[in-house]
Amino acid sequence: MQMTVDYPREGQAVAILAIHGELDASNFQDLIAKGKELYQAGTRRLLLDLSDMLFMSSSGVVALHSLILLLRDQAPLDRQSGWEAFHAIDRERGTGVQAYVKLLNPQPKVTLTLQQTGLDEFFEVYGDLPAALASF
Repeated sequence: MQMTVDYPREGQAVAILAIHGELDASNFQDLIAKGKELYQAGTRRLLLDLSDMLFMSSSGVVALHSLILLLRDQAPLDRQSGWEAFHAIDRERGTGVQAYVKLLNPQPKVTLTLQQTGLDEFFEVYGDLPAALASF
């Protein structure tokens, strides 16, 4: 997996983080670390460009949820928590769509993972970059 970051609007705390490749157990911690780095640099809203992310495992789901927690100034999930991480997501799903992390152009396999875990109802998903940025 590789990641690239873009700041489309000068002076705003929105970043576009593009993920290239596969997000799984071998690299999900890298995404969380990048989220921490962006938050420490002032990012408070994140658009994840998933146009080039071909696959996401359950570890990737945990990483996405951890990004939300980071941007809410909360500690990310402990990697040793296992299924507890998923139960934490279930408790939050009832609050509806969150405003901190939004998704752009997820690939079909990634969309399927989001649907299977119920996270498709937790994230705003966009197919158009200008509309996604305007939503912040």
